[in-house]
Amino acid sequence: MEQDAANLSAGAGEEEEEAAVRASGGGFDFDPTEDELVLHFLRPQLRGFPPRVAGAVLEADPCGAAPWELLARYGLRERGHFFVARGRGRSAVRRAVSGAGAWMRSATRLGQSVTDLGVVVRWSRAKFCFYVPQPGQESGSGQGRQLRSAGWVLEEYQITDPRCYRRADEEEEDQYWILCRVRRSGDHGRRTESEAGAGMPPTSWNKVME
Repeated sequence: MEQDAANLSAGAGEEEEEAAVRASGGGFDFDPTEDELVLHFLRPQLRGFPPRVAGAVLEADPCGAAPWELLARYGLRERGHFFVARGRGRSAVRRAVSGAGAWMRSATRLGQSVTDLGVVVRWSRAKFCFYVPQPGQESGSGQGRQLRSAGWVLEEYQITDPRCYRRADEEEEDQYWILCRVRRSGDHGRRTESEAGAGMPPTSWNKVME
């Protein structure tokens, strides 16, 4: 009986470790550029194809919990990447997080990436900063409540031209996927577009989790 209990305990530990590895992008430092996020993860998700690395981008709503709680839930610390379904036309300058604070939009940028076959993928990035109530005002509400930055950033990527991922005869869906990067405000990533080479992902990305 003791041996069986030990085996069960060991098995549970291995499952938790495997889940953490999957959420961290397969055990390596998952730090994609914007081109890589759009071409190798967001576009395949919209087309119904598997991404470059299974489990590196998780399906979770960044507005469902405070950013540090969201990352801790998946064994992450400094940053995480998430898919979330949004309704069309749901642009917002403020996204509330129940009981924690709110994401406030600070900037919007348009960009485009090009696939190996020459397909131009146009996209937009909305940047949000996370604000929490000042100490002592957590239970207040309304415009009189003062907020302070919590030092977290949310970047929402969406493809703005559906022609690059669906046929012209397909009906427009009510909801579509966007890709969110949640990170500490001081974490800008270490890989630049030039370091990424000609748009190809690192060789370690070829490892696809089963």
